[in-house]
Amino acid sequence: MFQALIVDDEVHAVRGLQAGVQWERLDIGVVHTAHSLRQAQEVFQAQPVHLMVCDIEMPQGSGLELTAWVKENYPDTETIFLTCHSDFSFAKQAIQLNSFDYLLKPVDYSELESVIGRALGKMRKERERRSFEETHHHYRKLWESHRPVVADRFWQDLIQQKIPANPLSIAEHSRNAGLTHPENARFMPVYARIQRWHKDLSERDRRIMEYALRNVLEEMMEPTPGAAVIPVGNGSLLTVVPIDEPNDDALTRDNCDAFIRNCNRYLFCDISCYVGVPVPLHEMVAMLRALENLDENNVTQINRTFILGETKKGESRMQPAPLSEWAEWMKQGARSKLAANVSHYLESWKAFDSRVDAQAMNSFYQDFLQMIFFVLQSKGLQANQVFAHNLLTDKPESALRSLSSLQEWVVYVLDVAMNHIHSLEENLSVVDKVKRFVAERIGEQDLSREDIASHVYLNPDYLTRIFKKDTGMSLSDYLQSSRIDYAKELLANTGQSVSEIAVASGYSNLSYFSTIFKKATGYNPVDFRKQHQPK
Repeated sequence: MFQALIVDDEVHAVRGLQAGVQWERLDIGVVHTAHSLRQAQEVFQAQPVHLMVCDIEMPQGSGLELTAWVKENYPDTETIFLTCHSDFSFAKQAIQLNSFDYLLKPVDYSELESVIGRALGKMRKERERRSFEETHHHYRKLWESHRPVVADRFWQDLIQQKIPANPLSIAEHSRNAGLTHPENARFMPVYARIQRWHKDLSERDRRIMEYALRNVLEEMMEPTPGAAVIPVGNGSLLTVVPIDEPNDDALTRDNCDAFIRNCNRYLFCDISCYVGVPVPLHEMVAMLRALENLDENNVTQINRTFILGETKKGESRMQPAPLSEWAEWMKQGARSKLAANVSHYLESWKAFDSRVDAQAMNSFYQDFLQMIFFVLQSKGLQANQVFAHNLLTDKPESALRSLSSLQEWVVYVLDVAMNHIHSLEENLSVVDKVKRFVAERIGEQDLSREDIASHVYLNPDYLTRIFKKDTGMSLSDYLQSSRIDYAKELLANTGQSVSEIAVASGYSNLSYFSTIFKKATGYNPVDFRKQHQPK
């Protein structure tokens, strides 16, 4: 909770602010008052004041003088000035004193509440930044002074399978590293992986924070002799704890949940833990692979503890993505409708929990890419012209790591694609837009003049006039010609039957198609194919 101070020489003004502003809703638990500069200074010396709402014009020392003193002695306090006069010199001095805002009396309480809310939001962000910097500084010093030890080398060699996976060889290497374990010792493995950092970190800072995570785990394991925390790559840690008694899943879960909460609060990351079953050291690598597989298939949940074997994978009854509808909306430029539908579909995955796995993510990814390529091609665009840095051709591992990452990636891809399509459409003339629309809908038997006019937002008669003026052809003649040209291309370059080509070109009646085709080309469809297909 924050504490605020109201400073005004007018008693009724102070009481009005005390009663009119909803302080508790703003997370302000204590509101102090003062009627002069001296009284305000006494409050500051006795209580922590986070926010000061101060009148500028007071007889025994102005609000500007008070604020100068506060900035010198309590620089973290934010100040909001109130005054009866819109004097620019006052505003200028308020800005020079780095006050948060400047409001005229009589102040609207809702407006003041909004300004206070923004001021407190700024303070919260500053607190978080300082907390992160202090944590980062602490662990950076530890990290820089850290030196690898022989025991670390043993665990790394074990996990990287540089030690033969048999009990005798492992026992010998363990003794050489100064570690002593009972012959039949079993170890409880806990695999933890960072799912997301709350802040953008450089590679160096990320390594420091990963070291901080390891340090926290080691402190938690300190009462257990022989326990170890092993970095296993990609922001992941494997904790191994020797156990003498049957495993207590509840205790392990509680410890992992506490670790996750600490990581969220103090180390600014989302993380999940995966608990295996106790195994001897020569089986540890296989157990690690099982936990990594459990993590790989966890794409919907964060900040959770998972027990190996506890979650059974059920049959997925997810509905396939309506990609045909999405493609149609992309072509039509229905950006809002498309974004809402895609978001709703991916959000629905959360209801399936463990039934949504890495395979489901990959399948959706491939189908989604196919749709994007299809729509771009229909618009005469190539993917490499639209997307930089091989965004689509190189598999984006980070996007496929979690459902939330996939959602962000899909939204980004759609936004880029739609922007290019919109830009292309904007640069086309009305006639060019008509030609493109006809090319996209060439197989629709009921495509009408009205449909085409509606696409370009013009009256059908007016569109017909300007189209004929530009092309020398009526709209209906152009549509007929386009259908025949499309049929000619299919006859010459595909093995489809004549009836299939008739339907694909927008003709449901084969006899009518043949008549129209011969009238336009001088050949019936079969003879045209014989003349134009490669020998």
